Amino acid sequence: MSITSIRKFINVNKNNSLLLELAKNNEDLIDFIVNQQIEKNREYIENNSIERTDLYPVYELVMASLSRAFICCFSQTATNSLLWSHYSNSHTGFCLRFKKDVLLNDLSLFDYGEVKYTNEPINLMEGLYDNSNPARNIIFTKDENWRYEQEFRLVHQDVARNNEDDYRVCKYSDESIDCIILGYNSSPECYQEIRKIINDKKIILKKIERSNYGFKLYVGTDRY
Repeated sequence: MSITSIRKFINVNKNNSLLLELAKNNEDLIDFIVNQQIEKNREYIENNSIERTDLYPVYELVMASLSRAFICCFSQTATNSLLWSHYSNSHTGFCLRFKKDVLLNDLSLFDYGEVKYTNEPINLMEGLYDNSNPARNIIFTKDENWRYEQEFRLVHQDVARNNEDDYRVCKYSDESIDCIILGYNSSPECYQEIRKIINDKKIILKKIERSNYGFKLYVGTDRY
């Protein structure tokens, strides 16, 4: 819902309100009615009483949609020590490096994009002025403290049918992966297993290395 859509509603809908009938021929009166409703809703939201606003059905719809969405998260960096520590069992796992354009073409997606990092919470009222999508803003926004992840998210076109429907298996072509990067603590067994899986596929196998002069990580130049 936006200011434009509210104005359109006033102009095209028939009702028994004399005030709205008069507003159809008076731009200043339309602006007064629209702004009055917006300010009333803003006051409710600022007092944590969104359930009392006209926006509450929209809010419930947004929350219901988010709870049923399938979202896949990637990082745009392969050399962040925290990511390797948290998501790769202390640098013992591996990282898949995708060709973005090929992967996006392979998958059935509703939306995708980079995550925006901010200390400001999502403001539902802003959507009234800029026609923004509150559900998309929530999906693609995280707290500033997570900026190091450099996250990129994919939203599947399907949504969950019920509470037990909690994942989707996405198939992508071998061509979408151009490199597998081993953690610097990965074992020889891990290497052998991955080598067996990729076999003769045109996928580069590399390994993370750590600087001799600090904790900085980089992708080694050697191919395995």
